Amino acid sequence: MKDNSGIGEIIRRIDNEAKAKVGEIEKSSEQKANLIMQHFERLAEENAEKIRKRGNDEISLIKRQIISNAEIDAKDKTDKEKFVWVENVFEEARQTILNLNDNDKKNILKRMCDIPNKENFVFYVDKKYINLLDKNNADVKELDINDFGVIIKSKDDRVTIDNTLTNRLNILKMNRRYDVAKILFG
Repeated sequence: MKDNSGIGEIIRRIDNEAKAKVGEIEKSSEQKANLIMQHFERLAEENAEKIRKRGNDEISLIKRQIISNAEIDAKDKTDKEKFVWVENVFEEARQTILNLNDNDKKNILKRMCDIPNKENFVFYVDKKYINLLDKNNADVKELDINDFGVIIKSKDDRVTIDNTLTNRLNILKMNRRYDVAKILFG
């Protein structure tokens, strides 16, 4: 039986050594698995941080774009509204002139016709306003210009001066739009 117990002892020792080795292998494997898990968790956290940062950067960029677009839209709307107000000033000037009494309109037409060397020119006036000027003057003629004012042509047809209200206001718009806007909007 001693042989039996010697073999049993060897088996127990082998068993114990095997269990110890298995324990060491399990412990070593667990440590390696923990190291690997920690490494992947660190990588995942780093990538998550990069993704969060990239997302925050994109959100910040989108916010700036939205704000910038809103500012541009607001400026465009403001500029359009200012343009309308300036146009209204010129339209009100037109209406003020057209609503003047006949005597004031006559004075304006006479000033529009007051040029040097009148005898070399023909003055064309719309049929609505021809009665305000001297009809007996051969150099004043009726023309369907559909506007208040005078078109002046040299008798040799080399020179034409458009002294109509529409043309004069267009010239004023080009030259004085900024001044009118400055008065209206500071």
